[in-house]
Amino acid sequence: MLNNICIRLKQLLDAEKPALRKEINKNKYYLSQKEHHDIEWKEAEKDFIAHYLNTWAAGFKAAYCNYVCDARNNCGLKDE
Repeated sequence: MLNNICIRLKQLLDAEKPALRKEINKNKYYLSQKEHHDIEWKEAEKDFIAHYLNTWAAGFKAAYCNYVCDARNNCGLKDE
């Protein structure tokens, strides 16, 4: 029986950090284009968190867990 514990959580979080920064930078670019001036990174970060983070994080976790993680066949979170 699987135990619902991610045995590679540190690796998942380490992979997520640069990917999240990249997504916030893309959001910064699009917001800056929309507003016709440079948007501060913190503003883009707040906007991303408010509008996109939950969906993005779920997609990132699914992709990482299904295709990248070397423990995917023994993971207690596999079917979540």
